[in-house]
Amino acid sequence: MARGQRPGGGVSISCALAGFLLLTACGVAAPDATDDEGGTTGLTSAELDLLTRSGSYVQGERALRRAESELITVCMADKGFPYRAGTSASAPMSFEDQLIGMDERRTRGYGLYAQYVDSPGSGKKREGGEPLPPGMENDAYVARLPEAEAEKYVHALRGNASDHREMRLPDDQKITFSGKGCEAVSREKLYGSLDNWAASEHVPQILNNSLTDRVTADPAYAAVMRKWKECMAAKGYSYRDPEDAYRKLKDEYGERGPTRDMREREIEVATDDGTCARHTHVPNTILSLRRQYAKSLPATDKRDLRQLADIWKAAATQARKLTE
Repeated sequence: MARGQRPGGGVSISCALAGFLLLTACGVAAPDATDDEGGTTGLTSAELDLLTRSGSYVQGERALRRAESELITVCMADKGFPYRAGTSASAPMSFEDQLIGMDERRTRGYGLYAQYVDSPGSGKKREGGEPLPPGMENDAYVARLPEAEAEKYVHALRGNASDHREMRLPDDQKITFSGKGCEAVSREKLYGSLDNWAASEHVPQILNNSLTDRVTADPAYAAVMRKWKECMAAKGYSYRDPEDAYRKLKDEYGERGPTRDMREREIEVATDDGTCARHTHVPNTILSLRRQYAKSLPATDKRDLRQLADIWKAAATQARKLTE
């Protein structure tokens, strides 16, 4: 297996910081998620939480991440390899504060500098002041190993190319994942099967993403983006929306490379972006719209989501039994 694959269990920082159109895919606690059980949306509160990765989803997902990490640690130790189990910080009181992640913005911006420094052929090394992304300690360990040892480590963790399995998703895309290795073993113990894990991990996000066009066409979305743009303009920027800020910075990195000046600029823009998002309540507005438009999902999608919510809740219960 290629050495470039990431052995750590960390979630990419770009999930939380690269804009807000898909912001509910990152797993943060939503305020007042109190939909009726199967009420006007035809979805229960738990199903809406899984769809938007908010509300009650958050604590269960923390338990799952922790249990998976601990199971991998034991499995890797049995194979003679070290693996550092990840830790999850307690959730901040505010939904928006957790999603926006101001502390990460102040230290890492959108995470672009780290991407360009770590990319093959960049010729750059991570500066002493640039911290590792959360949960990437195992990646750093593998990166220091000789090529042959790194391949053995990743094989123990994820098997090799011949072990890959494939699943077709509702949007007609295909995902591949390893059917062997310590990651696969841990997921089978939690979810009952790798198919259950893959479906509950990917399908709700695809269904959530299918709502994006309706969300962004809503007048409430246009209004909150207008307020965000005005806030940013007062700080000297002319970005259309948070994703525009991210994309333009990424283009600048492509032209100039990961310089110290670019890193400082990225942190400044990301911090101001987050400040304006919090001030104008961008996250709360978009989450509210996503939950509202969930009622427009086709009946077959709602049925699939109901089944996946049952699978996910059973896995979360199993995770708590293993970790509490």
